Amino acid sequence: MGRFVPPSRRTRARVETPGVREKFLLFRVGDEIYGMALRGLREVLLSDGVALLPASPSQICVALAHRGHRLPVIRMRALFEGAQAGMPAAARVLLTEGQGRPLGLLVDEVLEMVEVDPAHIAPVPALATLLDPACFRGLFTRKDRVILLVNEHGLGGADEVLQFNAAGT
Repeated sequence: MGRFVPPSRRTRARVETPGVREKFLLFRVGDEIYGMALRGLREVLLSDGVALLPASPSQICVALAHRGHRLPVIRMRALFEGAQAGMPAAARVLLTEGQGRPLGLLVDEVLEMVEVDPAHIAPVPALATLLDPACFRGLFTRKDRVILLVNEHGLGGADEVLQFNAAGT
């Protein structure tokens, strides 16, 4: 006679579950949509009350006065498009960390949070951008749009950010 196995211990057919999905915050810079890993995001600041200290139009990294400290902020429109029009009303600063130090990303608008299967993240093609490839994690498509994923660690290694941190400003 066979051994009795309680129902709770019987082998059940395994149900396929979707793979681990990663969360990304999508944001707009100019007419393009970008994303960054939600795990790297520390805070989203409204542009109201955020004092971006004076900078020349060609400067990508500017200082942000925040909670008694001056932090480097990358003006993402200046980085991607080379020009900085006025700051849109929907502009936000995404506080994160790059190269182990606080870093802000000034974006035109925060859109939404999405979940992506990491297997669907493709590498950025070699000649897709003139920027350092370390600035990007990869890309994926959503609703027929290509979304570039920024790499905050790589952005934290940008020359102007490193100069800002070395100067201790």
